[in-house]
Amino acid sequence: MNTENQIACSEHGEAIATYVCGHLVSKPAQRWFCDAPSKEEPWPDAWCPQCQLKFQEVGEWNEINESCLDLKLICNHCYENAIAQSVGSLEGDVQNSWIDAVAKCHGELTEKQARLEHDYSLSKHERWDFDQETSSLVFSNKGVAIVVADVEFIGSISTKSDTWLWSWANFNLLPNVRTRIKAVRSFGEANGFPHLCVPKWPADRVDGWEMSGIAVNVLGAQGVYRAPSDNGFLFMAIMNLRWAQ
Repeated sequence: MNTENQIACSEHGEAIATYVCGHLVSKPAQRWFCDAPSKEEPWPDAWCPQCQLKFQEVGEWNEINESCLDLKLICNHCYENAIAQSVGSLEGDVQNSWIDAVAKCHGELTEKQARLEHDYSLSKHERWDFDQETSSLVFSNKGVAIVVADVEFIGSISTKSDTWLWSWANFNLLPNVRTRIKAVRSFGEANGFPHLCVPKWPADRVDGWEMSGIAVNVLGAQGVYRAPSDNGFLFMAIMNLRWAQ
Protein backbone atom coordinates (compact mmCIF):
# COMPACT_ATOMS: atom_id res chain seq x y z
CA MET A 1 0.00 0.00 0.00
CA ASN A 2 1.29 3.44 -0.92
CA THR A 3 1.48 5.33 2.38
CA GLU A 4 1.11 8.64 0.50
CA ASN A 5 -2.46 7.61 -0.37
CA GLN A 6 -3.43 6.50 3.12
CA ILE A 7 -5.97 8.16 5.35
CA ALA A 8 -6.85 7.54 8.97
CA CYS A 9 -10.60 6.95 8.94
CA SER A 10 -12.42 7.27 12.26
CA GLU A 11 -14.60 4.31 11.32
CA HIS A 12 -12.30 2.04 9.30
CA GLY A 13 -8.82 2.94 10.51
CA GLU A 14 -5.94 3.07 8.02
CA ALA A 15 -7.38 3.01 4.50
CA ILE A 16 -6.94 4.45 1.01
CA ALA A 17 -7.79 8.11 0.43
CA THR A 18 -10.45 8.92 -2.17
CA TYR A 19 -12.07 12.17 -3.37
CA VAL A 20 -15.76 12.91 -3.93
CA CYS A 21 -17.76 16.12 -4.15
CA GLY A 22 -19.27 17.40 -0.94
CA HIS A 23 -22.80 16.86 -2.21
CA LEU A 24 -22.23 13.09 -2.37
CA VAL A 25 -20.93 13.05 1.18
CA SER A 26 -24.04 14.82 2.48
CA LYS A 27 -26.41 12.83 0.23
CA PRO A 28 -24.90 9.61 -1.16
CA ALA A 29 -28.28 8.24 -2.36
CA GLN A 30 -28.16 10.01 -5.72
CA ARG A 31 -26.51 9.38 -9.05
CA TRP A 32 -22.70 9.26 -8.99
CA PHE A 33 -20.61 10.42 -11.95
CA CYS A 34 -17.12 8.99 -12.26
CA ASP A 35 -14.82 7.09 -14.59
CA ALA A 36 -15.00 3.32 -14.65
CA PRO A 37 -12.83 1.81 -11.92
CA SER A 38 -9.54 0.25 -12.97
CA LYS A 39 -6.91 -1.88 -11.27
CA GLU A 40 -4.76 1.24 -10.93
CA GLU A 41 -7.69 3.47 -9.84
CA PRO A 42 -10.35 1.28 -8.18
CA TRP A 43 -12.06 4.27 -6.50
CA PRO A 44 -12.11 7.07 -9.11
CA ASP A 45 -12.99 10.64 -8.17
CA ALA A 46 -16.77 11.08 -8.17
CA TRP A 47 -19.29 13.91 -8.28
CA CYS A 48 -23.05 14.46 -8.24
CA PRO A 49 -25.55 15.48 -10.97
CA GLN A 50 -25.34 19.12 -9.87
CA CYS A 51 -21.58 19.15 -10.40
CA GLN A 52 -21.98 17.20 -13.65
CA LEU A 53 -24.00 20.09 -15.08
CA LYS A 54 -21.13 22.45 -14.27
CA PHE A 55 -18.71 20.06 -15.95
CA GLN A 56 -20.86 19.82 -19.10
CA GLU A 57 -21.03 23.59 -19.46
CA VAL A 58 -17.35 23.68 -20.52
CA GLY A 59 -16.54 20.00 -21.09
CA GLU A 60 -13.75 19.94 -18.51
CA TRP A 61 -12.87 20.84 -14.97
CA ASN A 62 -11.21 24.24 -14.58
CA GLU A 63 -10.56 26.87 -11.93
CA ILE A 64 -14.09 28.22 -12.27
CA ASN A 65 -16.30 25.13 -12.12
CA GLU A 66 -14.07 23.14 -9.76
CA SER A 67 -15.21 25.42 -6.94
CA CYS A 68 -18.66 23.80 -7.06
CA LEU A 69 -17.22 20.40 -6.16
CA ASP A 70 -16.35 21.21 -2.54
CA LEU A 71 -14.09 18.14 -2.65
CA LYS A 72 -14.07 15.88 0.39
CA LEU A 73 -11.46 13.30 1.34
CA ILE A 74 -12.92 9.97 2.47
CA CYS A 75 -11.54 6.46 2.81
CA ASN A 76 -12.10 3.74 0.22
CA HIS A 77 -14.45 1.82 2.54
CA CYS A 78 -16.61 4.89 3.11
CA TYR A 79 -16.55 5.46 -0.66
CA GLU A 80 -17.81 1.92 -1.37
CA ASN A 81 -20.53 2.16 1.27
CA ALA A 82 -21.66 5.55 0.01
CA ILE A 83 -21.76 4.78 -3.72
CA ALA A 84 -23.71 1.58 -2.98
CA GLN A 85 -26.52 3.76 -1.65
CA SER A 86 -27.04 5.25 -5.11
CA VAL A 87 -28.81 2.08 -6.31
CA GLY A 88 -31.76 3.15 -4.18
CA SER A 89 -32.00 6.63 -5.71
CA LEU A 90 -34.15 5.86 -8.75
CA GLU A 91 -37.45 7.66 -9.12
CA GLY A 92 -39.96 8.82 -11.70
CA ASP A 93 -39.55 7.91 -15.36
CA VAL A 94 -36.06 6.49 -14.88
CA GLN A 95 -37.30 4.14 -12.17
CA ASN A 96 -40.17 2.99 -14.41
CA SER A 97 -37.76 2.43 -17.28
CA TRP A 98 -35.51 0.37 -15.00
CA ILE A 99 -38.39 -1.77 -13.78
CA ASP A 100 -39.51 -2.37 -17.37
CA ALA A 101 -35.97 -3.25 -18.50
CA VAL A 102 -35.47 -5.74 -15.66
CA ALA A 103 -38.82 -7.42 -16.31
CA LYS A 104 -38.28 -7.60 -20.08
CA CYS A 105 -34.74 -8.99 -19.81
CA HIS A 106 -35.67 -11.46 -17.08
CA GLY A 107 -38.48 -12.80 -19.25
CA GLU A 108 -36.12 -13.18 -22.19
CA LEU A 109 -33.57 -14.93 -19.99
CA THR A 110 -36.16 -17.39 -18.68
CA GLU A 111 -36.95 -18.41 -22.25
CA LYS A 112 -33.28 -18.72 -23.16
CA GLN A 113 -32.53 -20.83 -20.09
CA ALA A 114 -35.36 -23.21 -20.94
CA ARG A 115 -34.07 -23.52 -24.49
CA LEU A 116 -30.52 -24.28 -23.32
CA GLU A 117 -31.75 -26.95 -20.91
CA HIS A 118 -33.94 -28.52 -23.59
CA ASP A 119 -31.16 -28.59 -26.19
CA TYR A 120 -28.10 -29.35 -24.05
CA SER A 121 -29.37 -30.64 -20.65
CA LEU A 122 -26.79 -28.52 -18.82
CA SER A 123 -28.08 -29.42 -15.36
CA LYS A 124 -27.77 -33.16 -16.00
CA HIS A 125 -24.05 -33.48 -16.75
CA GLU A 126 -21.81 -34.95 -14.04
CA ARG A 127 -19.44 -32.00 -13.73
CA TRP A 128 -18.52 -28.62 -15.07
CA ASP A 129 -15.16 -26.84 -15.26
CA PHE A 130 -14.24 -23.35 -16.38
CA ASP A 131 -10.89 -22.00 -17.51
CA GLN A 132 -10.28 -18.27 -17.31
CA GLU A 133 -7.32 -18.39 -19.66
CA THR A 134 -9.41 -19.86 -22.48
CA SER A 135 -12.71 -18.27 -21.36
CA SER A 136 -14.31 -21.69 -21.64
CA LEU A 137 -16.87 -23.67 -19.67
CA VAL A 138 -16.89 -27.45 -20.19
CA PHE A 139 -19.59 -29.92 -19.17
CA SER A 140 -18.49 -33.54 -18.99
CA ASN A 141 -19.57 -37.08 -18.10
CA LYS A 142 -17.16 -39.79 -16.96
CA GLY A 143 -14.21 -37.59 -17.88
CA VAL A 144 -15.44 -36.95 -21.42
CA ALA A 145 -16.28 -33.43 -22.55
CA ILE A 146 -19.86 -33.25 -23.86
CA VAL A 147 -20.71 -29.55 -24.16
CA VAL A 148 -18.36 -26.55 -24.44
CA ALA A 149 -19.19 -22.86 -24.07
CA ASP A 150 -17.30 -19.63 -24.53
CA VAL A 151 -18.19 -17.46 -21.54
CA GLU A 152 -18.01 -13.90 -20.28
CA PHE A 153 -18.12 -13.43 -16.52
CA ILE A 154 -21.04 -11.24 -15.47
CA GLY A 155 -20.64 -10.91 -11.72
CA SER A 156 -20.99 -12.66 -8.40
CA ILE A 157 -23.26 -12.82 -5.39
CA SER A 158 -21.64 -13.16 -1.98
CA THR A 159 -23.89 -14.96 0.48
CA LYS A 160 -21.50 -13.88 3.26
CA SER A 161 -21.70 -10.13 2.68
CA ASP A 162 -25.01 -10.22 0.75
CA THR A 163 -23.58 -8.13 -2.09
CA TRP A 164 -23.39 -8.17 -5.86
CA LEU A 165 -20.02 -7.47 -7.53
CA TRP A 166 -19.79 -6.77 -11.27
CA SER A 167 -17.00 -8.62 -13.03
CA TRP A 168 -15.87 -5.41 -14.74
CA ALA A 169 -14.82 -4.23 -11.27
CA ASN A 170 -13.37 -7.56 -10.09
CA PHE A 171 -9.67 -7.23 -10.77
CA ASN A 172 -8.93 -10.71 -9.43
CA LEU A 173 -10.36 -12.05 -12.71
CA LEU A 174 -8.33 -12.28 -15.91
CA PRO A 175 -9.09 -9.49 -18.40
CA ASN A 176 -10.24 -11.89 -21.14
CA VAL A 177 -13.30 -13.02 -19.13
CA ARG A 178 -14.47 -9.50 -18.24
CA THR A 179 -13.89 -7.38 -21.32
CA ARG A 180 -17.27 -7.45 -23.09
CA ILE A 181 -19.16 -6.97 -19.82
CA LYS A 182 -18.03 -3.33 -19.79
CA ALA A 183 -20.78 -2.72 -22.34
CA VAL A 184 -23.32 -3.31 -19.56
CA ARG A 185 -21.84 -0.48 -17.51
CA SER A 186 -21.94 1.76 -20.58
CA PHE A 187 -25.61 0.84 -21.07
CA GLY A 188 -26.26 1.77 -17.45
CA GLU A 189 -24.52 5.11 -17.80
CA ALA A 190 -26.47 5.97 -20.94
CA ASN A 191 -29.80 5.23 -19.26
CA GLY A 192 -29.07 6.43 -15.73
CA PHE A 193 -29.33 2.93 -14.18
CA PRO A 194 -27.01 2.89 -11.12
CA HIS A 195 -27.41 -0.87 -10.56
CA LEU A 196 -25.32 -1.33 -13.71
CA CYS A 197 -22.69 1.31 -12.88
CA VAL A 198 -21.96 0.74 -9.19
CA PRO A 199 -19.27 -1.95 -8.72
CA LYS A 200 -20.69 -3.53 -5.55
CA TRP A 201 -24.00 -3.11 -3.74
CA PRO A 202 -26.33 -4.99 -1.33
CA ALA A 203 -28.04 -7.82 -3.20
CA ASP A 204 -29.40 -11.36 -3.07
CA ARG A 205 -29.72 -14.27 -5.51
CA VAL A 206 -32.72 -12.74 -7.24
CA ASP A 207 -30.66 -9.63 -7.97
CA GLY A 208 -27.97 -11.86 -9.42
CA TRP A 209 -30.39 -13.36 -11.92
CA GLU A 210 -31.89 -9.97 -12.76
CA MET A 211 -28.47 -8.40 -13.43
CA SER A 212 -27.60 -11.45 -15.51
CA GLY A 213 -30.77 -10.96 -17.54
CA ILE A 214 -29.73 -7.40 -18.35
CA ALA A 215 -26.21 -8.57 -19.25
CA VAL A 216 -27.47 -11.32 -21.56
CA ASN A 217 -29.66 -8.81 -23.36
CA VAL A 218 -26.89 -6.24 -23.79
CA LEU A 219 -24.28 -8.81 -24.83
CA GLY A 220 -26.57 -10.85 -27.05
CA ALA A 221 -25.64 -13.98 -25.10
CA GLN A 222 -27.36 -17.36 -25.33
CA GLY A 223 -28.00 -17.61 -21.61
CA VAL A 224 -26.39 -17.88 -18.19
CA TYR A 225 -24.65 -20.50 -16.12
CA ARG A 226 -24.62 -19.94 -12.36
CA ALA A 227 -21.73 -21.71 -10.66
CA PRO A 228 -21.30 -22.10 -6.90
CA SER A 229 -18.23 -20.46 -5.37
CA ASP A 230 -16.60 -20.39 -1.94
CA ASN A 231 -18.56 -17.25 -1.03
CA GLY A 232 -21.75 -17.65 -3.03
CA PHE A 233 -22.41 -17.82 -6.77
CA LEU A 234 -20.66 -16.77 -9.96
CA PHE A 235 -22.76 -15.84 -13.00
CA MET A 236 -21.35 -16.44 -16.48
CA ALA A 237 -22.84 -15.35 -19.80
CA ILE A 238 -22.86 -18.19 -22.34
CA MET A 239 -21.68 -16.63 -25.57
CA ASN A 240 -21.24 -19.69 -27.77
CA LEU A 241 -22.50 -23.13 -26.72
CA ARG A 242 -21.72 -26.22 -28.76
CA TRP A 243 -21.28 -30.00 -28.61
CA ALA A 244 -17.71 -30.98 -27.82
CA GLN A 245 -17.72 -33.78 -30.42
